[in-house]
Amino acid sequence: MIIRISISICLIIVALIVNGFNEYVSMALYLVAYVLNAYKVIWSAIRKLFKNGEVGEKMLMTIASLGAIITESFFEAAFVMALYLIGELIEDGASDHARGSVEALCELRPTKARLKDEKDFVKVEKVKAGDIIEVYAGERIPLDGVILEGYADIDTSVVSGESVPVAMRAGSEVYAGHLDINGALTIKVTRESSQSMVQRIIDISLDASSKKSKSEAFIKKFAKIYTPCVIGVALLVAILPALFGADTFTWLYKAFSLLAISCPCAIVISVPLAYFSAIGYASRKGILIKGSGVLEKLSTLNTMAFDKTGTLTKSELRVTKVETIGEITKMELLELLGIVEKKSNHPVAMAVQREVERFKLTTEEGTGYKERLGLGIECNSSKGHIKAGNYEYAGGDEQFSGATVYVSLNGEFIGYVGIGDSIKENGKISFDKLRANGVEKIYVISGDKQSKVDAIASTLYADGAYSQLLPEHKLDALEDIIASGENVKIGYCGDGINDLPCLSRADIGITIGALSSDAAMEKSDVVIVDDDLEKVPKAMSIAKNTKKRVITNIVFAISAKLLIAILNIVVPGFPMIIAVLADVGVMLIAILNALRAGRKSRLK
Repeated sequence: MIIRISISICLIIVALIVNGFNEYVSMALYLVAYVLNAYKVIWSAIRKLFKNGEVGEKMLMTIASLGAIITESFFEAAFVMALYLIGELIEDGASDHARGSVEALCELRPTKARLKDEKDFVKVEKVKAGDIIEVYAGERIPLDGVILEGYADIDTSVVSGESVPVAMRAGSEVYAGHLDINGALTIKVTRESSQSMVQRIIDISLDASSKKSKSEAFIKKFAKIYTPCVIGVALLVAILPALFGADTFTWLYKAFSLLAISCPCAIVISVPLAYFSAIGYASRKGILIKGSGVLEKLSTLNTMAFDKTGTLTKSELRVTKVETIGEITKMELLELLGIVEKKSNHPVAMAVQREVERFKLTTEEGTGYKERLGLGIECNSSKGHIKAGNYEYAGGDEQFSGATVYVSLNGEFIGYVGIGDSIKENGKISFDKLRANGVEKIYVISGDKQSKVDAIASTLYADGAYSQLLPEHKLDALEDIIASGENVKIGYCGDGINDLPCLSRADIGITIGALSSDAAMEKSDVVIVDDDLEKVPKAMSIAKNTKKRVITNIVFAISAKLLIAILNIVVPGFPMIIAVLADVGVMLIAILNALRAGRKSRLK
């Protein structure tokens, strides 16, 4: 196409030069240039007309350019068709650019893996779950797995969009596409290549392009009605003035110019391109949006509900309260608890050990450690015999508010600590950003104790909280929120299997940190591939900015075309070439605006 356009433009320039010497040679050159570009456009227009009854933009350009030839405007006919094909090239380039993020992801998907104790690489398709592979510094991890040996800084940006490398060691989960920056790793494969995280991201991103929004469906219907209407108006422009004695040739020329002006490609191209561009942009940020329809609905949300554990809170526990009985101090209680919990791998013990490290407390090695499943742990120390566990095991009273671990020394109850979830650092700012994006009410839904859920809801300034819910009752809470107001458009954000009913029921289901839950990833409309809570309002911001650009493109294109059409009719001798140049300019501006979909304007 580029070669044909280039040759035709050269012929048009030669024809312009020759026109002053020989009119017939100039006309022949114009016609050759026209046919060189027009034959495929005309054939496509005729085929679509007879096969589907479609009167589209190619038919408009065919009638307009042939009309220019009938009115002996040979330069306009040749140049109009060349400009139209240049516009198609711009369109194709823009679509390729928007598709680039997914294709880049495909290229980053490794194709070979090194099995442990093997010299040669094998195709990733031949590696099974349970196989052991090795990855060296500078290589991409070929398959999802768990590190068995080694330590390295890992660039996770392909999957999560996070630019800062993450230090990983034995026990850490890694995913295909992650880049090993500086260490040798031995990895046990957990998923085959067809089920890897990077492959699922690619599948979701590609599938998203086939799911149309209401705006795209409207534009498609609009184009089918618009084109015949334009042809009808052009016929009226050609016929009516002639009936009242106006120059037939002049108004026929204006009618053909009107057809060239009215090509709807600026609207038809830019709207789906904006959605596709936004989905690609979001995927690079670690946000997978399943289709333009989801993107459009996401922009309308006015209510959000969040699961608590793992969504609003970190996966690791922390000490939330330390209370003592008698003369012992809180630091002394922590020190005793650090001694007795020192050799335990229980999550509660790990939380205590982190708190001991935070205060830089020194803890001696106890002796005679005994751990009783479901009850607690005890040991001997220079301070005496320490027991820690539930109130029956270590003493105390079950009514102590917030108590999780009770502690006794030499059989005497001396205090307790509370262990709870740690709210994500960006929880408050995420809620603030959601409100800035039009979310009026935010709720917390959880199966945890009321006191813990209320505390988190209060800290984050949520509008309400539902606690102590079984998984099947979470849906009842969501229905209660929906019924509490008029025109509630609700999004639900969760991370686990027990969130599936709510993810399906909400207008938009958002899964955060979904890498470990295949079912949640499948059920949700939006997938945040890591634990970054701020990506929830980021997804809404992308949706809202995309919608603004779509509306801007539609209003701008229609207004500009209407203005040019009016000038064409009222200005004597208005040249067709000016109309077409203006039309291509409108399309170019609309495309450039569409390619920025999802991003905030720098002027704001």
